[in-house]
Amino acid sequence: MTVVALRGVEEVVSGDDLADGTGSIAAESAASPASFVTLAAPGKLIEVSGGAAGARLTTAVALVRQAQLEGETTAWIQPVGGPLFPPDLADSGVDLDALIVVHIPEDRGSAGIARAAELLLRSGGYGLCVLDLSAPPPPRADASERSAPAPGQHVPENMPDRPCPRGLHGSAWQARLAGLARAHGCRVVLLTRGSARRDSLGPMVGLRLQPRRERRGSGLFAVNPDVLKHKGALPRPAASELRRGPWGLV
Repeated sequence: MTVVALRGVEEVVSGDDLADGTGSIAAESAASPASFVTLAAPGKLIEVSGGAAGARLTTAVALVRQAQLEGETTAWIQPVGGPLFPPDLADSGVDLDALIVVHIPEDRGSAGIARAAELLLRSGGYGLCVLDLSAPPPPRADASERSAPAPGQHVPENMPDRPCPRGLHGSAWQARLAGLARAHGCRVVLLTRGSARRDSLGPMVGLRLQPRRERRGSGLFAVNPDVLKHKGALPRPAASELRRGPWGLV
């Protein structure tokens, strides 16, 4: 089963709950479950990891919708041929006119995605930016497969033959993105592939979620985000949320 964006199922809060104060945020304890949207506050790097059976896209789409409800313009950066399917996003409540989608050539790899995010965030015009880093890196080309210089192009004799960087190394790129997130008060969401046993991308990640998808009925799924890392905050689990899959997913 592929990763899909699941649509939210609205829950009705009765008047009795409001009257007795059970719906009050002030009454919540630090250990009570909170929505992952609440935990993913602006100004930090947010890593959403998991395998194909997880709910990375569902979690990211929910964060996009929340940012748009706050009046923010959002951006999604993915490799060419990425998994975004606009009809599912629209069914999830995403305003497609307020979502900028950037497709990065495969030969640029994850480094190209991070560079594009940095350029967008420096403008200060985005409240959320999703970086889809979950695709496996493309294989490196052999020396015989590298393209020759174009006719008329001058190449210095001592210039080393280096391929375009494709992978992300070190934490300098994370530090730049984290600094831009703090400076502009935006959310930077990093989608990665991996199990909970794997370490987070780096020390600059402020929140790491590992969402799990469980079937609860015909077309209904529960999304359970495990909080694997929450820097500078008290331990607090994320609440499970009920979602309805796209039509045809039963």
